[in-house]
Amino acid sequence: MKAIFELISTLQGDAHRLNPTEIYNEGWMTRLLVYHSVEEKLTVKDIAFGELSNWTSEGLISSPFVFADKYREGYTHADMALGDFSINFEQRGEIIVNDDAKLFGIIEAKMGSPLSKGTTNAPNYNQASRNIACIAYNTRDTNINSFFGVVAPLSTLDKHEVAEKLKSSFYARQIEDRYDMYEEENAIWESKGEVYWRVLAMQTFMISYEEWIEAFDGKECHNELNEFYSQCLKWNRIKA
Repeated sequence: MKAIFELISTLQGDAHRLNPTEIYNEGWMTRLLVYHSVEEKLTVKDIAFGELSNWTSEGLISSPFVFADKYREGYTHADMALGDFSINFEQRGEIIVNDDAKLFGIIEAKMGSPLSKGTTNAPNYNQASRNIACIAYNTRDTNINSFFGVVAPLSTLDKHEVAEKLKSSFYARQIEDRYDMYEEENAIWESKGEVYWRVLAMQTFMISYEEWIEAFDGKECHNELNEFYSQCLKWNRIKA
């Protein structure tokens, strides 16, 4: 453990032995924000972080198409999952939404890159639509409050037109087109109605790192988060 901290400390010196983006990236920026949001019991984008029963990063979540005979889709890596679920990283690290869950959602974290455009079998099925379908599939037959959000620098959100990707008219059509690939595969097709209803009921949002950090104004961690974020911008070559 000591060796790991010594290695990380080289980020501040002239002899870099670790690429700074291994630490100063969207993953660690978002983990810090979620951690402090829970500690400070903040409410951000209608998420009451002080009431969350669980949160985790890099868990796996199943999709409606993970067991398909054709055009199969693997498990999706959830950058940040929040809500009522269990996960066991000693096994596969799959997210299992609780039967009595009241809240579940995923936040996709970006620094400078756009949402990916598609998958091997569905090139027009982008990253937001895929996450939303996974959330809907895992919360079908429930009245759970569900959400999907994207967090990124303000400049990245604007540059890659993320707001357009989070319009229900956009992602609902992509998900419907994805299901239409399975008209002859009843086991997949049967879940479409339940999933589609959950898709339309889902809250979607985007938030910039700048806005989220400012929610800590007056808190002890505010300067620490600002400093970490400035390093993320620097090493990822992003203009504020």
